[in-house]
Amino acid sequence: MKIHSEASPIPTLAECFARYLRDLANKNSVDALIAALDSNGLLLERDLMQTHRGSQAGWVPTPKSAGVWNGRRCWLGWYPPNLNEVSAGDLWFDPVEISLMIIIPRSPADLAELAALPPRFLARQTPFAGWIAIRQMAVWQAVGYSLLTGHDLRIDTEASSPAAAVAGVSPALAQDVSLFFGKGTCDPEYWEATHEAFSKNELADLWREDAPEHGGEENSGFWIVVERADAMAGLPWTQPADGFPYLDEPFPAPGVRFRTAVSTQIGIIDPDDDEPGMVIDRRPMASMWSR
Repeated sequence: MKIHSEASPIPTLAECFARYLRDLANKNSVDALIAALDSNGLLLERDLMQTHRGSQAGWVPTPKSAGVWNGRRCWLGWYPPNLNEVSAGDLWFDPVEISLMIIIPRSPADLAELAALPPRFLARQTPFAGWIAIRQMAVWQAVGYSLLTGHDLRIDTEASSPAAAVAGVSPALAQDVSLFFGKGTCDPEYWEATHEAFSKNELADLWREDAPEHGGEENSGFWIVVERADAMAGLPWTQPADGFPYLDEPFPAPGVRFRTAVSTQIGIIDPDDDEPGMVIDRRPMASMWSR
């Protein structure tokens, strides 16, 4: 396993995260991770981990450290809440990725199109586009993944800046990291719906810096890059495909970041029994919490 970056030291936070992922139920690992989050100034993640620690799954208000999302309903649980309980803009704290995610409602136009479909097509449709992470994948999360899996990681960001958004990861690796957490990457369709649902201040908080993101696979082996300005403008996904730049799947993507997303039609992806280690297995934890 190699981590290629501008600096060689592996941050303690990433090491704590990797140890935590090896055994999600280990209280010592949980405590060490909370302490590392605190010492790196990741107060929201620290606060949510502290609230989640030893709690049953359920709804809580987000803490002040959530900024513009302060006070919103937030689900604590190893899996997203039942969609029958969810309202547009609700939050879910994922204690595996250590990520706060927000549910994106479908646009009125999309809902109208769904309503016109025959019933058999509506069986797996929901009034929500899906959950997206409110923050881009950070260095400490990506390096933690690399330490745990042994997969090489080529990034632009200095490994000595663990809280920074990770950049330079190839589309293929961004997909692998997201899948490891049972998720996908955030594509332009999410951003079109997000633009319809949230205020300018909320949109600006979701995408704070002017840096592009991976936007999902459009053609076999080629991935779209989404620019912040397009996301803020709600650029329709129906525009010609050549309106978006593309990246070849296996090659590094200088300056490009990514964030995770969960489709409400698919949900969290659990590992296949014959492919252990490909995806973090949440099922034992979820079973333990239900007792």
